[in-house]
Amino acid sequence: MALRLALPLESLEGEKRVALDPDSVSRLRSRYNVDVVVQAGCGHGAGFYDDDYEDAPVVKTFAECVESTIVTVKVKPPTVEEARLLPVGSVLLSQITPYLHLDVIEVLRQRKVTTFAMDHMPRITRAQPMDVLSSQATIAGYKAALLAAELSPRLFPMLTTAAGTIRPSRVIVIGAGVAGLQAIATARRLGARVEAYDIRSAAREQIESLGATMIDTGVEAVSSRGRARALNKEEKQTQHDVLADRMSRAHAVICAAAIPGRRAPRIITEDMIEGMLPDTIIVDMAAETGGNCELTRPGESYWHGDTLIVGPLNLPSSGAVHASEMYSRNIYNMLKLMLDERGQLHLDWGDEILSTCLLTHNGNVHHQATADLMDVECAPPITTQRQRTEEQPDQAAGWLEDDSDTSNEERTTKSVDADVNVRSDEQTTGKTEKIEKNRAENQSDDQSITDRDLADESGDDLMKIDGIGPALQNSLYAFRIRTYQDLAEMDDMDIERLKRQLDDNEGLNVTDWVRQAIELEKSR
Repeated sequence: MALRLALPLESLEGEKRVALDPDSVSRLRSRYNVDVVVQAGCGHGAGFYDDDYEDAPVVKTFAECVESTIVTVKVKPPTVEEARLLPVGSVLLSQITPYLHLDVIEVLRQRKVTTFAMDHMPRITRAQPMDVLSSQATIAGYKAALLAAELSPRLFPMLTTAAGTIRPSRVIVIGAGVAGLQAIATARRLGARVEAYDIRSAAREQIESLGATMIDTGVEAVSSRGRARALNKEEKQTQHDVLADRMSRAHAVICAAAIPGRRAPRIITEDMIEGMLPDTIIVDMAAETGGNCELTRPGESYWHGDTLIVGPLNLPSSGAVHASEMYSRNIYNMLKLMLDERGQLHLDWGDEILSTCLLTHNGNVHHQATADLMDVECAPPITTQRQRTEEQPDQAAGWLEDDSDTSNEERTTKSVDADVNVRSDEQTTGKTEKIEKNRAENQSDDQSITDRDLADESGDDLMKIDGIGPALQNSLYAFRIRTYQDLAEMDDMDIERLKRQLDDNEGLNVTDWVRQAIELEKSR
């Protein structure tokens, strides 16, 4: 049975991007046999039309698009109304920004939707092909520099003409992550003289490699683990004084300092703005998360005295074509982690990328900060994570090395499906250990125990249930339903989910299977 994936139209006003472009949809179909359902007009804003999604069924409404689908992919989080339409127990891949959408997350939790927040991607090299924050920040930084050049009454480059020489504009970029570095590079291409500031001294190399000058405040705000830390009162004052002096000579300031999942840091104060040159431009890329400038008004452009303060929203959408193509590749690479060779959903909770991005699953919240805001208990990891491999920090993105403690001992994990809860049943664990011991005498240590082995050893065989033959048993194994005890433990939502997974088989009575499994359990 082919996995059904929903590609709905983004409902946020002004959002032109689409989560999957036609090329990625074609690759999902050809490589994994995934059936993608497209909502009419979903790619129009990015120049992709319904006919470009060849052979993909096109439906009119969000409800039709997500009906009976296992996975839904989006750019922005769904609305509360859309979240209520997602199938119970399905999977959602999207940017979330949890603290801004707690009402949506509550609905996702109630619907037992497995939510992967694409903006929670771990900062490791292996995750870069899936990192939507970096891909979209590239577009945002480019557009912010162009916006500053367009709005400034001055020209950015130095020009020598018969009428005299025009000096280059002085531009300051605050924050040297991916967006800031792209803003630096674009402003430099336009001919401006660029200075940049970042709280992390490790960003100096990247800043200078682009031809800009690093503003040194004399504050070393890095923790013993190599991460940026909060500034104390004296350090904040030192930072303020140095930046105020540099900004008093600037013609444009681009703000790009951001903290994933948290409010943007306030760096530019009102007194700093009042000390700037007349007709200076401030483009605050962090406006969506509160702004780096304390006077920023999200979505507005206004004059404060002689300074124009711009708070653009959703800059990546202004470059929708390439932003969609980049986001689509991120989603495609994420889906590759989630699908097995047959195109079925198969989640390895021991994978650091999946476990870090997991926001909600089976009615629980798995992100501590979000759980705290919702005043609910944060669920523990579904399984023990495998040992983190050696990763090199992505210096171009402004990432610092994460030197979290790791054990030298190899730790292995068992892959589980999104629709199955991991059980810690001691009896089953004992059976598995016994099988492993017996098999180890004749086979190599890396050979895994099959589902058939577990059923045969325990006598807990699915085919003891009337209506389940070898073919159906194999299908249930694909969904990690291994024993009739697994069926006996299913609740109404689990039954509904399994019915949906087997929706191309007519005449199946999952509810009766569960009843029989309960009776078999009682007779053991």
